[in-house]
Amino acid sequence: MKLPALLPFALSLVVGSFALPQLHPRANSPDVGDTEITWGTKCKSLAAESPLPMKCAKFRVPLDYTKPNSTKTLDLTLVRFDAVRKPVKGSVLFNPGGPGGSGVQFVIGRAQQLMTILGGQFNLIGFDPRGVNNTLPYVCETDLYQGVSMVLSNASDVALGQNFANSEIQASQCQAATEDIGGLVGTAFVARDMARIVDALGEDGLLRYWGFSYGTLLGATFAAMFPEKVGKMVIDGNVNVHEYYSGWDVSTLVSLDDVVAGFFSSCAATPDLCALASSNQTAAELAQTVDDLLESIKENPLPITIEGYADNAILSPYEGTSTLVDYSTVKGLIFSNLYFPQTWPLLSDSLQFLLTGNVTGFFEVMAILEGGGGDSGDAFQGIAFGEQALRTNNLTSLDPLISAVNASSKWGGVDIGLENAIQAVRWKQTAKEIYSGDWQVQTKNPILIIGNTYDPVTPLINAWNTSASFEGSVVLQHNGYGHTSLAQPGLCSARAVQSYFIDGVLPARGTICQPDIALFSNETWEQVFAPLSLNGTAASITKRDNDALLAALQHVGESVHRINRPRK
Repeated sequence: MKLPALLPFALSLVVGSFALPQLHPRANSPDVGDTEITWGTKCKSLAAESPLPMKCAKFRVPLDYTKPNSTKTLDLTLVRFDAVRKPVKGSVLFNPGGPGGSGVQFVIGRAQQLMTILGGQFNLIGFDPRGVNNTLPYVCETDLYQGVSMVLSNASDVALGQNFANSEIQASQCQAATEDIGGLVGTAFVARDMARIVDALGEDGLLRYWGFSYGTLLGATFAAMFPEKVGKMVIDGNVNVHEYYSGWDVSTLVSLDDVVAGFFSSCAATPDLCALASSNQTAAELAQTVDDLLESIKENPLPITIEGYADNAILSPYEGTSTLVDYSTVKGLIFSNLYFPQTWPLLSDSLQFLLTGNVTGFFEVMAILEGGGGDSGDAFQGIAFGEQALRTNNLTSLDPLISAVNASSKWGGVDIGLENAIQAVRWKQTAKEIYSGDWQVQTKNPILIIGNTYDPVTPLINAWNTSASFEGSVVLQHNGYGHTSLAQPGLCSARAVQSYFIDGVLPARGTICQPDIALFSNETWEQVFAPLSLNGTAASITKRDNDALLAALQHVGESVHRINRPRK
């Protein structure tokens, strides 16, 4: 097992202070559930309209894989879009991240684009993992809990302690509301569900899979549990599997300061496209200006009442409400939009509004940036917190972790790096099965692992860490900004993904792909897409298809961003 350099030492410091939940071994599967999938076309309950003909199904799996004699089952919701070109090369399953992202809605919403990216030769299959939507929904919010709110831990001298105390309330409330299902939504169970789906498809018994963000953790766990069932697997925006399961997460933010620096340097280099750079400051001066703004708002938050927007589709839900624009609001907005460089011009607009005292303008842009979906907060907690090992009721026990997180990123520190950990350590539920086997694995077929050079939350080092666990895997470095390679896509990575899925060809080791749109660029997608061509067994594609391929990547990237951006 390849561990982060800090992990063994850090755990030796704190393991005595924590209760470590039982790591359950692999379970024998109960002999219940479906062995075939019966697809139907009456799917309007999932989507009133679909860009392509859609099929759907309910697929029964064992409710609890740790009880071999149990007859209880769970219905998984599946959707399918059939390949539009021959020869058909099988089916690809997707997980867009979260955890808590809906694979069903992701595939429905982006079926046409996903079909384009994969050359039209694969069936697309989306499923909602346990805890998500109608698949054993994990919901713990009640009227009692709504008074509890979390702020960034550096928002004041007492914020960290308040967050730690609020985490106890949150954990107890979720335990009371979801006690019967809290142990049934973990990643290992979802991996077993996927194995059953693959078998029931009646193809070659091998998984073809594309996962983003948390979807990389799910993919890696599946590959470790079922190495003989790996057909094609692309995992993009990789979570550090060792730190995730230990709960000792110190590598997440190691690239964050570089991403922040990239935001300011690209802004300063394009003052005609970045409102924040209108005063011709250098990148360092812009960074200091925003740091000063955050410190000012920490001491003097700004009140605002939303009036006069009843006819505005974005702001009308806020009409007549009052709120504070405070430190957590502004820094949280900056962080969430570092995930997706296409929002950086709007982010700069919002900050410039604040600097000039236009709080209403800031709020209007913020509402645009925060519009749309996101992952399910409850499902995120139920899945992620239930399978992370560290537990404590003593805040001082977290001092080594706090020091490590602060050292990993000056800009993020405990504000960003401790947000999940401070909640997870007080969680009351534990997944019934947590993968605790080997992380030195030979899969039947090699995995393609993609990492961004400048990813704010899944740094490139994580891709290399995952690759070290899977013999024969290849890391494709995408030299872009944002979370996953789709945040700032390019032709090189698009070709690599297509060639791998369609022809089974991995990129050469050491390949570094460049994005094809500059930060703060006014290039159109059409200008960028034209050069794309595709060789191999797939037919040559027309210019219109070329345009469509990266346009598809852009739109899929938008969906991945909405699912994986930080929870409100």
